Amino acid sequence: MNVLLYAVQHTEIGERLKRAIKSLNNLESMIDCWSMGELIRLFQTPDPLPEAVVVLVADKEDLQRLLPFRFRLEQVFFILILPDAEEETIACGHQLRPRFIAYQDSDFNEIEAVLERLVSRSTSNPCRYLTPSM
Repeated sequence: MNVLLYAVQHTEIGERLKRAIKSLNNLESMIDCWSMGELIRLFQTPDPLPEAVVVLVADKEDLQRLLPFRFRLEQVFFILILPDAEEETIACGHQLRPRFIAYQDSDFNEIEAVLERLVSRSTSNPCRYLTPSM
């Protein structure tokens, strides 16, 4: 499986999340994206995104900057990690339509489990995540 990870560089939470993803059994590659500008550039290119995109947002402003790319994120297995459980933050996060939501204060075991499950489902049915060519 290929994973795109966005997290603010050099934070303990971001490093913990990176270690959790790197521990996946069938991880083929991981693209580290450490700035919002870099993430937006990746979303603006016509190139296909990896099967899974994990985004650890720093604040509500990060969420707002991702909203124009909601439809791009719907094309992949998108995991969103929110900075807090405030009602406004959760509502904004749901507008992005992630497949899974976690919070920064979690231990990320659940994210590992979700990604492992995705790998097992895609290996049992390899055509499942292929998109039709246009």
